[in-house]
Amino acid sequence: MTYIKKKYRRLLSLADKKFIIPSCFERFIKEKEQTHNLIIKSKNSKCYCTNCNYHFISKVKVNDEIKCPNCKKTLLVKTDRLQQCEFKDNLQLLDKIEDTFILRTFELYSSYNQFHTTHKITEYMRTIIDNNEIKDFVTNQVHNHMGYMYVAHYQEFEYWRGRNYRWAYRDVQGMVCPYNLKRLLKNTDLKYSQLDKFVAKMSYIDFIYYFTKLAYYHSFEMLVKLKLYNLAREADRFDSGKTFKEIFGVPKTFYPFMKRNNIDRQELEVLKIIQKEDIKLIDKLKGIGNLKELSNYVNLEKAYKKVLSINYNSEYEYLDYLKACVRLEYDMKNSRVLYPKNLKEAHDKAINLLKLVLNESNDKLIKERAKLLDKFTYNDKKYVVFAANSVESLLDESKQQNNCVKTYIDDYALAETDIYFMREIEHKEKSLVTIEVKNNRVVQCRIKDNYLPNNEQMNFINKWAKNKMIYSNNSYIR
Repeated sequence: MTYIKKKYRRLLSLADKKFIIPSCFERFIKEKEQTHNLIIKSKNSKCYCTNCNYHFISKVKVNDEIKCPNCKKTLLVKTDRLQQCEFKDNLQLLDKIEDTFILRTFELYSSYNQFHTTHKITEYMRTIIDNNEIKDFVTNQVHNHMGYMYVAHYQEFEYWRGRNYRWAYRDVQGMVCPYNLKRLLKNTDLKYSQLDKFVAKMSYIDFIYYFTKLAYYHSFEMLVKLKLYNLAREADRFDSGKTFKEIFGVPKTFYPFMKRNNIDRQELEVLKIIQKEDIKLIDKLKGIGNLKELSNYVNLEKAYKKVLSINYNSEYEYLDYLKACVRLEYDMKNSRVLYPKNLKEAHDKAINLLKLVLNESNDKLIKERAKLLDKFTYNDKKYVVFAANSVESLLDESKQQNNCVKTYIDDYALAETDIYFMREIEHKEKSLVTIEVKNNRVVQCRIKDNYLPNNEQMNFINKWAKNKMIYSNNSYIR
C-alpha cells in the first residue's frame, strides 16, 4: 500500500464520514442506468425493451440501434438467444470538503440476464484537487489484471491507497453530473464559466482538464453561451479576435449552421475552405489532409466524389499529380485532367513525364554551364579535372560512386553550385573523385561511398585549386 500524506489521509477520512450520494447524483445515475438496457428481438420481428418493459414490432436488425417507441431511449438490439450482457460506465461527481474540491469517480455496472437488467454503483476513486496538485486515490476494490484496472463490485470498501500509475487506467474519464456544479462554483473564479451547461452536453470528458485549465478561458464561456459545445472543447484556440470572422474564420451568417450542427474544430476548418452549409460534405472531407492546397486546383465536392472517395488515403498523391499537371502546363479547366479515373496511373504518367521534361531542361542548362566552366579544366600526366557536362553524366557518377550527386542536378543547372569530376587520364569513363565547388570554394570532395580521397589525389586537387584560383576556407585547399 502506497504512503498517503497526512493532509490527504485527513481529507479522505473526513470525506468518508460526510460524503453521501446526493439526490442530484441519484437522478443522474438513474438517467445513465436507462442507457444500460437492450431491445430484445425474437421471432416475427417482436421486440421487447428492457428499460420500460414495452413490446412492439420492428424489422430492425440485430446489433443495430433503435429508439423505443415508448420510453424514447435509443438502445442496442440483441437476439432473444442472448444469455448475458454487461455494461460499464464511469460516472463522476464533483464534491467539496471544507475548501477542497474532490472529484468522485463511480463505476456503474449493469448486467443483462433473462430479459432483466440489474445495476450496481461503486465509488472506486477520488481525485483531490489541491491548488496546483492533483492526487488520485483508489479503494481496495480496484484490482489489476494484466496491467488493466477492474472494479470488484462484490467487495466491501476497506481503505484508500494512492493510484498506481503503472496500471493502464492513467487517463480516467467519465460522464460528469452537471446538477450540482453551479452551486459549487458560485463563489469561485469559474462562477460565470458555464461549466455546468457544458458538462450537461458532454459524454466522457477529462473533467480535471476543464476544471483546472480550459474553463478559465473567456472563450470557453463565450462558446458555451453560443451553444458551440464541441468548439468549447478546444476553447484555447478561439481566445483571440474581436469579430465573429476574426475568431472563427467565417462570416457570422454561418453561425446558425454551426450551432445547428454543433460543429467541431475539424469541421470548422473544412467550412473555412468550402464556405458552404453542407454538413454531409464537411463530414466527408474533414478527415482528408491538404484540403486547403487541393482547393487551389479543384472543386473539393467533385474531387471527393470522383477521386478521393475512390482512392483511399490518396490526397497527397492527388496533390502531387495536380502540381505536376500545372508544371506540365496541362489545361487545368479540363475535367479529365482535374479528376482522372485512374489516379495512380495518371499520377505516375505525369510524374515520369515531368522528370523527363525537367531533365531535358536541366540537361540543356548543364551543357551550357559545362562550356562556361571549361576554363577550370586541368590535368597533369596522370589525372584530369573537368566540369560535369550532362544530366546523364551526373546520374552515372552517382551510380558509380554510390553517392548523392544526382540530387544536385537542379542546383548545378541553376548555377547554385559547381560539380567537377576527377578522373585518371587513361580511364576517363571511370569515376574517381567527385568535387563540389560553391562560391569559388571547394566545399567537398569524395571518392566511392563518400570516403575522403587519398594523399596523392588530394595533392592533385590542391594543384588544380591553386592553379585555377579556387579556394577553401580563405586558402587553397590542403
